[in-house]
Amino acid sequence: WRGVLSFDKEVEDVEDGDDDEGGLKGRGGRANSERQKRLLELTETTTTKGGGTSGGPVPTVPIGSGCVAQVYKARLTRHHGLHPPGTSVAVKVQHPRILEKVCLDFYIFNKLASMLEHIPYLNLDYLSMKDTVDQFRDIMLPQLDLRVEAHNLRRFRRDFEGETTIAFPEPLVGLTSREVLVERFVEGEPMLNYVKKEDELHSKMDREELARIGLETVMKMIFLHDFIHADLHPGNMIVDHNKSARGSPLRVHMIDCGLTVELGERDHMNLVKILGSLIKRDGHAAGKLMVDTAKKCQATELDVEMFCKGIEKICVDDEDNNFLESVGDYLTDICYLACKHKVKLEAAFINAALACEIMEGLASSLYPDMQVQSV
Repeated sequence: WRGVLSFDKEVEDVEDGDDDEGGLKGRGGRANSERQKRLLELTETTTTKGGGTSGGPVPTVPIGSGCVAQVYKARLTRHHGLHPPGTSVAVKVQHPRILEKVCLDFYIFNKLASMLEHIPYLNLDYLSMKDTVDQFRDIMLPQLDLRVEAHNLRRFRRDFEGETTIAFPEPLVGLTSREVLVERFVEGEPMLNYVKKEDELHSKMDREELARIGLETVMKMIFLHDFIHADLHPGNMIVDHNKSARGSPLRVHMIDCGLTVELGERDHMNLVKILGSLIKRDGHAAGKLMVDTAKKCQATELDVEMFCKGIEKICVDDEDNNFLESVGDYLTDICYLACKHKVKLEAAFINAALACEIMEGLASSLYPDMQVQSV
């Protein structure tokens, strides 16, 4: 990377006793220093293999940080593919020893879940806690290989190719490894600024348009592409104007695509049937589909019937509203009924419904009077 990237600031070694709160905010702390040194080692290895020349300094201050990695801004010092020198890029670098820490956490979770499920008389087996931990593990571990995120970005860019109002950053695959992801830097304003207030810079019309774009994008992910961004929140959305399109419409860039959900043909078809039944207010059919599609269900026939009747009652009591207008309320009630009657819901349904709920909440903050079914 050193022969290709130039960072704005150099590493400042953290002296003993200087790793206090100020150091963490100002220079990233000791962990950040270790991360820079590891990046420098990888840089020198890559440079030696490629025969490149030394580039700019390694960074010291991240522009963003998450549970898995920190992000730095850099520039290309020479051509890379179709990208000329000076192109701004974001460099995402994993936290030191994050893989070992996450694997240890899941080992502990797994042992605790197994122990609780085998305690006599508690009868907690129906909660499938160990299966839940395994499902969470299967979602989290791929995120620790940043090449997977690069693949996800390419998939999203393919799915939404030609769209003028939604975009995903382009990964530089040749510079990406398991621990480091390099992608085009996205210039723009955080979506959170539009959520917080309405003013002359964040007009009501712009907020309404962003709500429509967000909901439309999630619906396409779920129903058309079967590939869902599983970490949708305002912090992962950057807003700008697409100056290459006629009229320079607002455009939403979705970043941090490490967590995704892909249902598969069978689960995707089941999800569409369940949501279709809920939208048609056929609660009994929706409940029966949820039970039939569950891979492991310990509910008795009476529990299944009571669960289906509960879903039917939810639809009848809320007949004045559209399902898509109140996904959050429906999901809460459905999960309560599932726990009460020992019905295990498929993770695919929950993940898709959560994506809808999060975007519904964001859209409601931007445009409280929006009619979701119109999207």
